[in-house]
Amino acid sequence: MDKKQFFDKVSYMRKLQKEYFKTRSSSILRQCKQVEKEIDDEIERANKIVAEQQQPKLF
Repeated sequence: MDKKQFFDKVSYMRKLQKEYFKTRSSSILRQCKQVEKEIDDEIERANKIVAEQQQPKLF
């Protein structure tokens, strides 16, 4: 996921979250949870890349 896709996904997630708190709809909640998981997975993936880049190669 590139920076633009990440930004768009986070924006969409916030929109869903706001909609959920207005309506308390179970279908919106399911969508929120799915998008939140995608965001969490992307953050984890990016953190792994950063950690690998910071560790020196031994061989």
